[in-house]
Amino acid sequence: MGWRNEWNDGDAGPRGPGWRATLAATPITSAVFLGAIFVWLLGTLHAAGAVPFSVNRWLWLSLDNAPFVYPFFTHVLPHDPTSLFHLVFNMLGLWFFGRELEMRLGRGSFATLFFGAALCGAIAHLVVMAVRREPTGLVGASGGLMGLLFFMARETPDRPFLFYFFRVPFKVLAILLVAFDLHPLLLGRKDGVAHLCHLGGAAFGFTWFRWRFDALSWWAALRDQSRAAKAERLSDRERDDDAEMDRLLAKIHAEGMPSLTQRERSFLQQRSESAKRGRR
Repeated sequence: MGWRNEWNDGDAGPRGPGWRATLAATPITSAVFLGAIFVWLLGTLHAAGAVPFSVNRWLWLSLDNAPFVYPFFTHVLPHDPTSLFHLVFNMLGLWFFGRELEMRLGRGSFATLFFGAALCGAIAHLVVMAVRREPTGLVGASGGLMGLLFFMARETPDRPFLFYFFRVPFKVLAILLVAFDLHPLLLGRKDGVAHLCHLGGAAFGFTWFRWRFDALSWWAALRDQSRAAKAERLSDRERDDDAEMDRLLAKIHAEGMPSLTQRERSFLQQRSESAKRGRR
């Protein structure tokens, strides 16, 4: 498979931005991308007997750890340690689509889209596991990736996508993916693929295009309030320090340096050192 990026960074140059700039511009995509690779390596080492613990059992979603809530989101990191294709396919999609969408939508909206799709897919899969009483765990970023794909299928339905050797529009790709996931479900086949997770993620991405929201907006508001409160405290402190400085200068003028207490001398020393650092 391949992707054609129709949105080019005008100031990135012919070779694109450096990897440091990419990591800084798309921290969520980069964190999931690098985290998934690291977790896959740990899983592979565990399967080979080189690592005594299984990180996958802590991060994947299963009926046993579902009450802890966090696996509904962390299951996007572990992938099948016996299948390099599982990791490569998901990470290629995340790297190409995730970076673009995170830069265009913003971090909060992108996180809502990706992890919201992963959550919906995880819930759908968990329901199936509960009904069938299957202890298998859910791993992989496919649910979140399907959310990105189906969002783009609604946003730019005619955008070309290189599917193996054929160029198809995103809307056609979406139909093919739905057919791929529905076919084994309708036939009752078990192939080890979380098809309902894919469909749940796709449904979220398809719907989120119409009713967008930022689930992390409260965090941004809280951060802005914290910064404003900190700036106000600093401003108040500076005004108090200026007033104290004026009082001490007046005292020195009227009574001389020997009249200052030890605390007042320490204050003057701190102000002097701060002024010297400011001039450097």
